[in-house]
Amino acid sequence: MEGRRTLLLTVLLLLFGCIGCKRVGGTYQYFEMIEDRGWSSDKEVFFSSAELKPNALYNVSLVLRLDRDITYRTIPIGITFETPNRELKTRVVQVPINRVKGDKSGYNIFEQKTVLEQGVQFPSQGVYSYSLRHLSTDSIIPGVVEVGLLIEPASR
Repeated sequence: MEGRRTLLLTVLLLLFGCIGCKRVGGTYQYFEMIEDRGWSSDKEVFFSSAELKPNALYNVSLVLRLDRDITYRTIPIGITFETPNRELKTRVVQVPINRVKGDKSGYNIFEQKTVLEQGVQFPSQGVYSYSLRHLSTDSIIPGVVEVGLLIEPASR
């Protein structure tokens, strides 16, 4: 009986892993689940991809999945970008939280997509990484369910 539970748990974890990080039509997307729906300032979220075509144009977006009852209007997020040559670029992005007023659709979670870069090129072959950490004065931001990164081909 214990073996069946372990096998079932292993299969479910593999399934969720395959769904969580997937390429869809040349797109990289990955979401990191935030424990207890509260993003701690200690929790740095990392994203890496080696599957980007050199010199192709991409749009890079940050996607937050949030509880409907989140009380923040903006969330400051520190972003560090690392190239295969170990060059680092750091910046801070103020992510506005825009809820649709009067939305009674019944969903408890909504997505907030913020474009970080448009028409960016990744010129060298190798692993490109993004790391994100919230920079709020509060040590925990309640209501953050998942933090995601979306890299998709730019339309020409």
